[in-house]
Amino acid sequence: MSWNTIESDAGVFTQLVKDLGVEGVQFEDVPFFDALAENPKSLYGVIFLFKYDPLSYSKDAPVQGTYDFDYPNSLFFAKQTIQNACGTQAVLNMLLSIHSDYRDIRLGETLTNFLEFTSSFQDPDLRGETISNSEQIRNVHNSFTCPDPFIQESLGDDKGTEQEEVFHFVSFIQHNGYIYELDGLQPAPIIHQAFGNDNNNSENFARNLISLLQQRIQKMSGVNGKFSVISIVRDRIEYLNEQLQLDDSNQYEYQGLLNYELDKREAWTKELAMRRQNLYGLVFEMLKQVTSTMSEDEFDERISMAQQTTFKRIQDKYQKRG
Repeated sequence: MSWNTIESDAGVFTQLVKDLGVEGVQFEDVPFFDALAENPKSLYGVIFLFKYDPLSYSKDAPVQGTYDFDYPNSLFFAKQTIQNACGTQAVLNMLLSIHSDYRDIRLGETLTNFLEFTSSFQDPDLRGETISNSEQIRNVHNSFTCPDPFIQESLGDDKGTEQEEVFHFVSFIQHNGYIYELDGLQPAPIIHQAFGNDNNNSENFARNLISLLQQRIQKMSGVNGKFSVISIVRDRIEYLNEQLQLDDSNQYEYQGLLNYELDKREAWTKELAMRRQNLYGLVFEMLKQVTSTMSEDEFDERISMAQQTTFKRIQDKYQKRG
């Protein structure tokens, strides 16, 4: 059975790990890098999506950092041996590497058994093959299948040749005080020694991570201009419920934040239901018909306006939340 492409979306990743039995975490879209530093103690890492550039993978060294072929056993690293699963692979490499560092992360039976089964594997290719052969993980992954224009769409010219845009997911975490990059297409984890050692200080991790990502995007400028960042953080509903039990002085504030998170989860549930009913494919096909008469410049201008409107809406939301 094949693995299908899933969308880069915080709601999708949150439900993905929940369906795998994980508790204590959620994913959040990162609209701007400063958002990573708003609550650094709850930041566990990020998933970085970018346009795949085969040239950067043909060199002896990574774009940033250095390969760590002697990485610690506490770091889980699996090579990507299957197509269309790089999002789930990035999530698994991250979760199975950091779960013991944060008491709030509970892996659940499925991933605990998987980690125990693969704990003696020294070969990252074998770990990758074990992921690809896991029916439980594959079934959960495929349950989020939807037509994704950002990742799947192929562009063709008048001669009928196709130029496909391929996107890739990697994860960034803090481990032993350094930032590690876990990329299933690389031969080993990448250690960023220029961004550590901070003795696992959460505030320094957030600040260093922002600097690292900014440098990465500068290196990609003009070549791989499309990217997105999704953070993995502590489950906010769980945290806010705890605060409501412990702190009587800020009940109104915590209840308001909890209501906001509950509304967001409800919206995610509705969006996931639409994806599973394949309605996004219909909407996307209709959008292509509507925009088929637009010039490329006009289409880019419309997209830019929509992005600016969305960015302003997110900023206003953050300001209202204080």
